[in-house]
Amino acid sequence: MSEDRPPAYEPFPHPPVGLEGSARAAVAGLTPAQRKRGLIAVLASLLAVGLTFGTSIPLLALLLERQGVSTTLIGLNSSMPLLATILMSTATPWIVRRFGVIPTLLAGIALIIVSFLLMAVFRQLEAWFVLRFLVGVGMSVHWVISETWLNSAAKPHNRGLYAGLYSALMGVGFAGGPAMLTVLPLDGWTPFLTIVGFIALAGVPILAAVGCAPNLALSTESGRWSAIRLAPTVFAAIFVSGLVDTAMLSLLPIYGLRNGVPQGEAVMMLSVAIAGTVVLQAPLGWLTDKVNRRALLLGVGAVGLVGAMLLPLALGDPWLLWPLLFLWGGTVAGLYTVALAELGARFQGGALAAANALFVMSYCFGSLIGPSAAGAAMDASGPDGFIGVVAAVLALFLAVGGWRTFRRRAGR
Repeated sequence: MSEDRPPAYEPFPHPPVGLEGSARAAVAGLTPAQRKRGLIAVLASLLAVGLTFGTSIPLLALLLERQGVSTTLIGLNSSMPLLATILMSTATPWIVRRFGVIPTLLAGIALIIVSFLLMAVFRQLEAWFVLRFLVGVGMSVHWVISETWLNSAAKPHNRGLYAGLYSALMGVGFAGGPAMLTVLPLDGWTPFLTIVGFIALAGVPILAAVGCAPNLALSTESGRWSAIRLAPTVFAAIFVSGLVDTAMLSLLPIYGLRNGVPQGEAVMMLSVAIAGTVVLQAPLGWLTDKVNRRALLLGVGAVGLVGAMLLPLALGDPWLLWPLLFLWGGTVAGLYTVALAELGARFQGGALAAANALFVMSYCFGSLIGPSAAGAAMDASGPDGFIGVVAAVLALFLAVGGWRTFRRRAGR
């Protein structure tokens, strides 16, 4: 069996989509040292990007709040990068084909830098709508290319581990960003220059990896919308991941407050869940390389569903609440880790670049829907509306994934 084919436990009986001779040659043309150097560059760059957005998202919300901007407009402004990512994701593979991996990545980083510098100059809300959209364009490029690079360069026996490290480092960045705001002055240029410094650091490992990037556009298989038909369980998982992740980040502390949890403990609920996100992704990724990924994906969804249903019962008991939140946060985030590894096993070459663009788009669609759906449910039926929405989408995912698994086995 070729080292670039899925291992024996892979649930798909056919080779990955898009792994044609030319694409295989491009991936195989990299030496082990080049593969490793490229993977390290992607992970290091991702940590810097995570710190950038982990710092900028709460910073910009606080600055708009100081200007007296309504929470509705703050939310709309915060959604601009997601909207840009949805619109730009499917264009990224074409841009890569036209300009190459490294130049496109560096251009995306440069666009983010310029946009944040202009935000420091033009503090008007209208300007920030445009500039945050441009930040999203640069973010989309980095997101799609880095995940495609990781999945292309990783070997089948350790792809899951790298996906876990990827998710963990993103979690570290998003957790570390708000902590930075506790020591940074919010006025003047200082926070913006700090953010620009973080994103500039993201370009350093990319420059060091020149010559180590796989060719991501050699396959003639477009794989654009057909990717969803070929791997619907993966795309359903990533949509649910985006929905639940953002609902949790936005509303978990509010859920605690409305259930009578003191403010400090309500904030700590989110911190513990994020800690689980950071700590559990590498072990989950390692496990992804050892077991049937489809079964693990459904198992992660099942644990997430059970955790959501147990949360109301655990609120009054710290001995149950903190371990449950740690496990629940890490498990729900694990949907992304396992789905990313599965995507890399299912698609290769140019088809992987197109499929990864849809993967990112699906996550962003879920992210846009999650907070509004859960928030509306809380307004309509009380704090447990949050649990209802999270449990409902996880149950629906399990039903769809279980039904497709049953059909696949019956077909065999």
